[in-house]
Amino acid sequence: MSKTQAFHVISGGEQLRFVPTKEMLAGELLVAAGISRRQTQRIFAEGRLRSAEQILHPEGMLSAWEEVTLQLAVKPVQQLNPSAAEGFSLLAADEFFLAVDKPAGILVHGDGTGVPNLSERVAGYLHTQGYAVRSQAIQRLDVATTGLVIFSLTEEFQPAFDALVASNALHKRYLAVVSGDFPLRIHQIDAAIGRDRHDAHRMRINPHGKEAHTRVHVLQRCNGLSLLELELLSGRRHQIRVHLASVGFPLLGDGLYGGAPHPDGLMLHAWREEFEHPVTQQQITLETAFPKRFVKLGFTAS
Repeated sequence: MSKTQAFHVISGGEQLRFVPTKEMLAGELLVAAGISRRQTQRIFAEGRLRSAEQILHPEGMLSAWEEVTLQLAVKPVQQLNPSAAEGFSLLAADEFFLAVDKPAGILVHGDGTGVPNLSERVAGYLHTQGYAVRSQAIQRLDVATTGLVIFSLTEEFQPAFDALVASNALHKRYLAVVSGDFPLRIHQIDAAIGRDRHDAHRMRINPHGKEAHTRVHVLQRCNGLSLLELELLSGRRHQIRVHLASVGFPLLGDGLYGGAPHPDGLMLHAWREEFEHPVTQQQITLETAFPKRFVKLGFTAS
């Protein structure tokens, strides 16, 4: 059963109002909404799912288009001040997710060493804005990579956002710079990727690894460099870096995979993402500003 067919959201806020599009059990509705079994059990145990002020139970039958109210566990995000964000740029937010533009040189998640990370910065920002929600990054970027990172903001619907990433339904596009004239004949790189047995920090092309596919489009050429737009059709570690190096065009600034060094670091930027919102089912398009370090190389945003 697809979420699109199963329910429609009427309104958000602390009390989420939605309706099933067909007759179903109350427990089935929460599963269709992408809520985990653990969260579903908690919702019913705490009496947070209601219809006409009546507490619903998992086996309660709902009629098609019967309005249901879900009380969220924590007050949801409703308004944020973008100028108050420190260490990142706020791009978009609603009750269920927040999108930021990550700078270079910072981990997305903590690694146990106590080094500051983006997740801590986002949590601190939300706290200063008066929200006690538990933000959770649903995707990773390498330390040196800049650009879009999405955080889920509700306990109930975090699994739905995780599933969005796992199913590759979140369409990601990157901007990258390589040395030389990238061949116009290469439109897609299809090569399986596995770990490098000789270097734990590296990945490599491996026919026995996990299949990986990257679409490539040359946007501009300037000063002996090529600006590329890359679309990930799979989500392997270091996928873009490994794929570009495999065809002889490692990223500028990517010393790990043979790229020429550059004082502004790795020339890879998570630029744009498109997806169907797993809760509201709206089509979402997120886009960052064109990277300043790419402008310094002579490229333009057009």
